[in-house]
Amino acid sequence: MKRSGPALASALVPVSLVVTWQLSSTSSSLGLLSSPAAVLAAVPVEVGSGRLFLAAAHTIGVALAAAVISVAAGTVGGVLLGLRPQIAAWTASSVDVLRTVPALTLIPVTVLALGPTLGAEIALATYAALWPMVLNTAGAVGSVHPRQFDVARTFRLSGPATLRTVALPAAAPLWLVGVRMSVTLAFLVAIVVEMVITPGGLGTALIRSLNAFAPERMWVYVLTCGMVGALFNIALRRTLAAAMPGHELAPSTYRVGTEFATARGLVPVALALIVWQVAGSPASLTLPPPSQWFAALAGLHADSSLLPAIGHTLTTYLGGLSAAAVIGGAAGMAIGSSRLIDRTVSPTLDFVAAIPGAAMIPVVVLILGPNPISGIVAVGTIVAWPILLSTAAVRRAIPDVRIDMSRTMGLSRPRQWRSVTFPSSVPGIVHGVQVTSGLALIVALLTDIFGSGSGMGRLLIESQQRFDAAAAWGVLLIIGVIGYVFSVGLAGATRVVNASRRRVASAR
Repeated sequence: MKRSGPALASALVPVSLVVTWQLSSTSSSLGLLSSPAAVLAAVPVEVGSGRLFLAAAHTIGVALAAAVISVAAGTVGGVLLGLRPQIAAWTASSVDVLRTVPALTLIPVTVLALGPTLGAEIALATYAALWPMVLNTAGAVGSVHPRQFDVARTFRLSGPATLRTVALPAAAPLWLVGVRMSVTLAFLVAIVVEMVITPGGLGTALIRSLNAFAPERMWVYVLTCGMVGALFNIALRRTLAAAMPGHELAPSTYRVGTEFATARGLVPVALALIVWQVAGSPASLTLPPPSQWFAALAGLHADSSLLPAIGHTLTTYLGGLSAAAVIGGAAGMAIGSSRLIDRTVSPTLDFVAAIPGAAMIPVVVLILGPNPISGIVAVGTIVAWPILLSTAAVRRAIPDVRIDMSRTMGLSRPRQWRSVTFPSSVPGIVHGVQVTSGLALIVALLTDIFGSGSGMGRLLIESQQRFDAAAAWGVLLIIGVIGYVFSVGLAGATRVVNASRRRVASAR
């Protein structure tokens, strides 16, 4: 009976959601929502035609190919950065700049160079999946205790032998986490790229269903994305558990060369731009020199399209991220505060969190229509899940004695929440926002393209359609600066929150 209770409670949530969905689909105001019965009827049609299998095989193949390449390249790069602080000192900020550039913004220039091909999709997914491997490997290798290397030198081990017997075994836990993150990110970006350049796959099927106003078919592919994502997560979790039994592995928060992240770390990017300017051909259709980027941006500003686009994207991005912080933080604290709620909703949350965020954008646009509100709702809904999970984990970690002490002091429940629960949960909210800020920017750009039809995302696609590489690179530069500035700001906020917690702890 003890086992059947939690199992029954956890089954109650998805059943309630399906019933609510069925009832909502009969409402005239939500006619485009379709119904679970219609979605279920569409499954054999898509399976029988072979479209579902081909789409899933295409996306999975791209994700795995990109993950293999990124794991190999990221491991090499991460080892170099972790073992050679001098290299990290001169590259840290450049790595931060490159990793905050959403792969979505590279689609126009990649398509101009390679065309809307499978190679372009794999290249973009690899770019996105590369950085978790670099960061986790560098962080793990860099944290190996110096005494271990001293022992290796005492035994006169060669460099390769030291790497093989000391550095890599010590880096294995975080390296495996990096592999998991890379596979997940490659799957997400593959769907995003397929939605924009439509070479095939689940993303292409989603957009075609949206354009055909076929919500039941669209839901089939959304749920397929969720099932594939969930299977990836289960397989990778079991791999991690088998490889590192007894270890609770979490994503690394290490930033390459944090102590060196200064202006000199931007030297590689600056040198690359200078060489590009000197050697680049003004007649190039794909790689025009940076001076032409600024000329193209000046043209966009002159026709009054640049500033409104920036304002629109920032409104969607910041509005959605703020809503996600409030919703995810509140829900995370509620789930983390109650074991019953946790057991009841966790299985459903695991499945929903496994659905790639990009797959939900057509659903939101179809229900709310192509308008600015749908963009904010899409960002807030999709980004809330990681914040919720991060906040719930931090809330569970609050010592029971702290809660018991507040009760002993006679504090009311609102006072307990203000004095203990909320302040202790803030680091989880801030960390969740920091982790998902890049995803929020990607979702905002996608809603620009498929939702409101304006913003920086729309400028990117229009530059691709005009074969205007200079404008595409210029818009990409602005988006990269926005992503980098917010990433640095959120990292600073995280450090402030952590320092405040340490001061409070030391005062106690």
